[in-house]
Amino acid sequence: MFLEEQRMDFDFISAFNRKVNDKKINWEVSALAAPDGRIFSLGSDSKLIGRIFELISYSVLQEIADENGFILQPSEKQTVYPDFTLMKDKEDKEKIAIDIKTTYRSFKRNGEPDKYSFTLGSYASFMRDGTKNIMFPYKEYAKHYVVGFIYTRNDKASEGQIYKIEEIKQVAVPYKDVEVFVQEKYKISGEKPGSGNTENIGSYKTDKVLELVNGEGPFSVLGLPVFENYWVGYPKYRAGTKDYTSLEEYFQWCEKNGHDMSEQKRIYSYWKSRH
Repeated sequence: MFLEEQRMDFDFISAFNRKVNDKKINWEVSALAAPDGRIFSLGSDSKLIGRIFELISYSVLQEIADENGFILQPSEKQTVYPDFTLMKDKEDKEKIAIDIKTTYRSFKRNGEPDKYSFTLGSYASFMRDGTKNIMFPYKEYAKHYVVGFIYTRNDKASEGQIYKIEEIKQVAVPYKDVEVFVQEKYKISGEKPGSGNTENIGSYKTDKVLELVNGEGPFSVLGLPVFENYWVGYPKYRAGTKDYTSLEEYFQWCEKNGHDMSEQKRIYSYWKSRH
């Protein structure tokens, strides 16, 4: 019933964190530059900011690839998973998927940050089909990582203002207070879709960044095979009948199909008591 969990020795999380610390990366970008020296200010469009983080990450990932004997293959299309693939060669059966995900902070009335939320990719395409909207067959990926960025929007930043290159310091950066983490996707996944009308996996919602850094979502204790089985079978948005829409319902569904889920239920119950 469950897919076998694959293992590999390369520690991508440590490699990424070490490289970011060594390079002392500044993730802030304030403008786009034209060949004639004009620069154009950026607004706070989340897609554009996400693309900025992806571009800066590219150099980090390329250095990691070069230093560890990997090929780094970026996705050719925005709609094809993942953003980057690390592999020894195209025949490698233990490829590493890396997706760049971003979200901005929203705040409660008391000024405290609300819970963070990411969408973690489709559960209705390559996880089921194996080859749909994915760079290489799903079964060839041994690990799936998310490099997550959390930032605060700068409402004072304006879009499309033109400056001269010598005026660059006058241009407001459209975001601030960037926090970065990298973790295996299943460990930060939640049990609900990212939004009500899409077929994207939603992240585990938390207001504690450290829980994302450490990967403390429910599947971190239930395991990768349960994560894959849960989301492979999760009902599509327009499904007429839905076998389950939560982990508790999933356990019941598994038991109806003859599987003993007592251990998984015990583990999940303990996890809920601590979160």
